[in-house]
Amino acid sequence: MKITRDQLQGYFETPLPGTAELADAFTFHAFELESVEGDLLDIKVLPNRAADCATPDGIARELAAILDLPLKSGAGLSYENQPTVGVTVAEINGALGSDFSRDEMLDVFRRLQFRVETDEGEIRVTAPAPRTDVVIPEDVAEEVGQILGYDRIVSKELPPVATAPDQARFRGIEKVKDFLVARGFTEISTQSFAVKGDIELANPMDKTHPFLRTSLDENMTAALARAKQYAPLTLDPGQKPKLFEIGTVFTNDGERLVVKTSEPVADLPEITDDSEYMPVQYELGAYKPFSLYPFITRDIAFWAPADTDVGLTKSNIEENAGELLARLDPFDRFEKEGRVSLAFRLVFQSMERTLTDDEVNTIMEKIYAALRAAGFEVR
Repeated sequence: MKITRDQLQGYFETPLPGTAELADAFTFHAFELESVEGDLLDIKVLPNRAADCATPDGIARELAAILDLPLKSGAGLSYENQPTVGVTVAEINGALGSDFSRDEMLDVFRRLQFRVETDEGEIRVTAPAPRTDVVIPEDVAEEVGQILGYDRIVSKELPPVATAPDQARFRGIEKVKDFLVARGFTEISTQSFAVKGDIELANPMDKTHPFLRTSLDENMTAALARAKQYAPLTLDPGQKPKLFEIGTVFTNDGERLVVKTSEPVADLPEITDDSEYMPVQYELGAYKPFSLYPFITRDIAFWAPADTDVGLTKSNIEENAGELLARLDPFDRFEKEGRVSLAFRLVFQSMERTLTDDEVNTIMEKIYAALRAAGFEVR
């Protein structure tokens, strides 16, 4: 939500800090800012605060709590039909990993205009309407942390694990994965939601997929179709993608882990616990940016002298193709009557735009001309 410093000032008698200080105040108390331009703040309101912070009034109330400044008199607060949450000082500090005092917590509730009742060690708080997000003790702890500032929470090292974790199941799964990777398969991971199934979700994240999947077949089919579409960017000509997934399916009989491959695999092992197996470790290379734009493929074949250096020919094509050449692969070679026929697949792609056929055709004409100039006969 966008709001200016002057708009916010209209809610306060006390002069507010500058725009930069206001931005810091929101940021350090768990509000995200999309941008700050001049005196305009673009505040990102998360879904859990949409009920009370989606208006200038709500943002002003939150700022009043953060800065501990009184708002100008306005309409009274309502606590009707709001849940009362009981919590202790120890529970709040335990959830946050903090050591805030009881007085500091009570001061936070005052600033937030929560109604407070105390009974021995318990503090019962009721948030004013429309704060519908404060319903459990963890919500109360979150409010304390946001107002007092998470920067006040001291980092603490986690206690050591008392016993060695049981990784037999994990190692058994990795054994099957390594078996498939060694045979040229690539792992995929797809969502567990489906259009139809045995188990329907009460509150699905995607209304078009309100069930849990009963098999991996449908997702595998869709993933394989996409993989074939993009194969020229990553695979050699003639090489087809091979995919696998190890995932949970949900049926009326219960949950179970299954393996699905895009093509049959001989001697595929079952997933069993294996405490002795050591998973293969891979060393990742440097990240390489990739294009979001579609690619275009072209094939070229030509006759050349039998003693032609394929490497030099490939360099010649690359030089004339220019920076839009994303991949170049030889895919055919045969000799006849003292000559050799060479064939290459070229993949063109831009990092900045969608290429056109005319643009690629112009590049190909340049390549044809260069090959002819070298004495080759383009087929």
